[in-house]
Amino acid sequence: MRTLAAASGSEGVCVGIAPHSLRAVPPDLLARAVEGLRQLDAEAPVHIHIAEQEREVADCLAWSGQRPVDWLFDHAPVDRRWCLVHATHMTPDETARLAASGAVAGLCPTTEANLGDGLFPAVAYFGAGGRWGIGSDSHVSIDPVEELRWLEYGQRLIHHRRNLLQRTDDPSTGASLWRHAAAGGAEVLGFAAGRLETGARADLLVLDMDAPALAGRAGDTLLDALIFAANASLIRHVMVGGRWVVRDGRHPREDETLSRFRTAIREIAEEKDGR
Repeated sequence: MRTLAAASGSEGVCVGIAPHSLRAVPPDLLARAVEGLRQLDAEAPVHIHIAEQEREVADCLAWSGQRPVDWLFDHAPVDRRWCLVHATHMTPDETARLAASGAVAGLCPTTEANLGDGLFPAVAYFGAGGRWGIGSDSHVSIDPVEELRWLEYGQRLIHHRRNLLQRTDDPSTGASLWRHAAAGGAEVLGFAAGRLETGARADLLVLDMDAPALAGRAGDTLLDALIFAANASLIRHVMVGGRWVVRDGRHPREDETLSRFRTAIREIAEEKDGR
């Protein structure tokens, strides 16, 4: 906690904890970590992986007699400051419980698909007013567009219908996905972000309006095209915290970073081959 306290005053830094899962952290240590964090900052976020795989659910039943999500709600002060990552395998009662808590479900569709974990019960959860965000988790993919596309398409494959995750107050499926993901993501990061208003962080994406996929699009249909019709990046500029970090599709340290990455991968490969 001393390290967290030292970092909490840094500009652009939000301090929180991420005990990996009920499999990795003993119950007493989880309780102590959460209590210590609350003493440091009552609003700090807590992220935990939960109910990602069926085996995890079975193991949790074996040692506790409860499924993971039910156990967590019965033994930890879960509220809007918590992010339950994956939460793939929930009963209807657990789904309703998570939605009513105000906590955010941290969904990672590309990782869940890559690992064959399963599909989050998004239709029921969204219908109950549950809050959510997206993440890349294993970094198999780090594309938010792909995460949102997988999220919607996975539900279509289960339910054999289209446009399942749009809200009644938001007729554009793409815009609805983007706005709710941005709001949930900002909440669990602890930043005033994810929206365009006075006092919020200036985190902005500028689309490449010369891209064919965006031709003739305007308003919310731009987000529909971005998520469902783009097979290449349509992001031209990126602003983070009021500073431009990508201009015309390039980061100023892109060449240096790419060179270091290639060197690191080559060294890993050479070390592996030498064993």
